[in-house]
Amino acid sequence: MDLEALHSFLAVAKHRSISKAAAGLYVTQPTMSQRLRRLEESLGFALFERGWTGVVLTPQGSYFLPYAATLIRDLSNASAVLGTKDPARPRSFDEVAGHPHKVMFGVDNWLSERSVRAVVSSALGSYGADEFRVTSRPATTLIDLLELNQLDAGLFYSTESGHPFHTEVVGTEDMALVHPPGTVLEEHSAPALTELLSRYRFVLFDNPVLTHHARITTTLIETYEISRFHVVDDYRTMHALIRLGECISVVPTGVVLADRERCGTDLPATPLPGLLPEINVTVGVSDAGRDHGVSEEFAASVARFLDAEAPGTG
Repeated sequence: MDLEALHSFLAVAKHRSISKAAAGLYVTQPTMSQRLRRLEESLGFALFERGWTGVVLTPQGSYFLPYAATLIRDLSNASAVLGTKDPARPRSFDEVAGHPHKVMFGVDNWLSERSVRAVVSSALGSYGADEFRVTSRPATTLIDLLELNQLDAGLFYSTESGHPFHTEVVGTEDMALVHPPGTVLEEHSAPALTELLSRYRFVLFDNPVLTHHARITTTLIETYEISRFHVVDDYRTMHALIRLGECISVVPTGVVLADRERCGTDLPATPLPGLLPEINVTVGVSDAGRDHGVSEEFAASVARFLDAEAPGTG
């Protein structure tokens, strides 16, 4: 994506004026307008419209802005770590990444602590502690890194197949209804679930969950005729809204388990087997991972650890 265009987009959003943004970036107004037009064409939607107070963001522009700001900030942070202009800066790159190759494992940051333990334990079965690294990222990022051969293996929630790297399903989870204290699902049926969902705003998770789990989300919304939403991008916000009696939501049962492991929450959660599709827990191994010695045994090992630490076992 055109970084100059992104900087221009953020400048216009800040100043609410193309001319002021152009002056701030030391470019002409026609150049600024051309950059914005080029960005809008590449995205396929309008970012700005003219209002009484100047140039204002469209709804699509407002949604896109935090992603653009995050991208620019992430690139700036990476540049600062790699750069040598500031001699007082800590040796961040050398300390974190400037080492001989380590086998890289990734874990979906929605998965529970037992899933992380399964990956770490499986890695330790084949490598010394100094020979590998584990990173936590959204499933979409892990999938991209696996496809780009920048991650050796990863464990993630998946609703799709056909990835351009080796995958193996090592488990499945039901979806679970997370509801306010004092409420119950009267019976395990679609009508009862529809009735309970209709009483509350439904917490809908924003990207990357919204896109990665689109199949389940779309099925849920269409089947149970959900029409009132509250959009969040953080599980803790969802937790607070539900606990205060304002909202309700549906997440994988492992997400509920992870929350209970982290903070011992007693927020009611009801599994929904048969009422919604299960979600797969998948191991992916890239071509680079195979070259670095990550075999199919890694997936089998993760599956064994997950089974051994399943709730109610041991």
